[in-house]
Amino acid sequence: MGKGSTVLGVIALILGASGLGLGGLAWISVSRVETQVASFSEQNTWYKYNETVFSCDPIQTYLTFTGLTIEFELGPNESAYFSFTSRGHTEQNLGAWSRILILFKVDGISRLDPSAEVGAYNVGFVMHSMIHLQDVRDDLSPGVHTVTVVIRGDPAANYVWKSSLFVQKFPM
Repeated sequence: MGKGSTVLGVIALILGASGLGLGGLAWISVSRVETQVASFSEQNTWYKYNETVFSCDPIQTYLTFTGLTIEFELGPNESAYFSFTSRGHTEQNLGAWSRILILFKVDGISRLDPSAEVGAYNVGFVMHSMIHLQDVRDDLSPGVHTVTVVIRGDPAANYVWKSSLFVQKFPM
């Protein structure tokens, strides 16, 4: 065998090994893309943000925060996680309560538990508080649902702002 044949043989081996390497890399890349596309095909989280002020007026009334409404869909054997976060402003109110109460309303039905409340009784100064409420619902049937936030407070000058609502579904 001549020198030329040996060189060609070495070049063929290098090209063959490179081809196998590139083929393996392409296979891994396609597998990753397929996995990413599969995870994008179904929405698992929903998020809404509302920067505006939502006041507690009229007082002692359960008010629906329509600016934070999310429609989501559950499949069989899936549960939903809800998270609400906001800033709360409570005014001074000597001799009475100054507070804000937060609830979730799912499919038009509010439950008093869980709830979040900020404020105080007989407070002589304005308070700013962070409000956080979360809940897991494993009692919802498969299908489309709606969740929003209900706010109740007094006095009328109390309000929330920079509010967010997050929904995530997960298998039971």
